[in-house]
Amino acid sequence: MKSVLQEILDRIPGALGAAVVGLDGITVEKLASRASFNIDLVSAEWIGLVKRASASLRAVAPPGGPEEITVVSRSGLAILRSIGGDYYLCVVIGPECIPGRARYEVWRAGLQLEEALA
Repeated sequence: MKSVLQEILDRIPGALGAAVVGLDGITVEKLASRASFNIDLVSAEWIGLVKRASASLRAVAPPGGPEEITVVSRSGLAILRSIGGDYYLCVVIGPECIPGRARYEVWRAGLQLEEALA
């Protein structure tokens, strides 16, 4: 898993951190591009969004959580991608990112992690 996370940081310009996180907010594996970036805290906060989205979806869609949630702000981009079970890949990128490239790389890494968790 760590090698896949390292590949994400290497392939996405401006990537700050990547983590595999459960719906309980606990990271299974994590990697940050700099020591000052707290990927544990950030991924725990963003997984709360996944939980709220899942609850909303239950009312209107068949069972299952969201496949991907992307949040764009002036400070950057956060992407949460389902990788099976109750696990999500959380990637946080700074404002200089290229959103399309970031989403593609997260999708690609998500497939690899999904296989690793199977």
